[in-house]
Amino acid sequence: MRMQYLLLACALCLLVPAMASATTVEYSYAQIFMSSSTVDLIPSTSGSGGVLNGIKCIFPSSSATSLKITVTIDTTASSFTVDPSNFERESNGGGQYLSGWIPFNTGFNNSIHVQLNNTGLGTSTINCWASWWHV
Repeated sequence: MRMQYLLLACALCLLVPAMASATTVEYSYAQIFMSSSTVDLIPSTSGSGGVLNGIKCIFPSSSATSLKITVTIDTTASSFTVDPSNFERESNGGGQYLSGWIPFNTGFNNSIHVQLNNTGLGTSTINCWASWWHV
């Protein structure tokens, strides 16, 4: 019986650091469909740090419209354009372009903001997700 209590105490000791860190895992979603528009994938968030794990987008089969993604980490912004014609297409009748998870694994100390923009890049419905966590 003493051994069971000892094992239970050891198991709880392993959980304490995870509970003490108070990490919040986030999964954000945004859809952009109008030309000359910008939407927030991750709204401006302030905290005591975290990590942007990755971004994933699905583009329609009818129009392979490019998408500009702007990531602002601790007031430093960087942008890149995603061209779905370089991505894998669904093999079923839908034929959507799938980006898969674009890895970032980029840490931030104070703030994060991710925007999707299709200004001048056409009109089509693009769905995107972001995986990230913060303390």
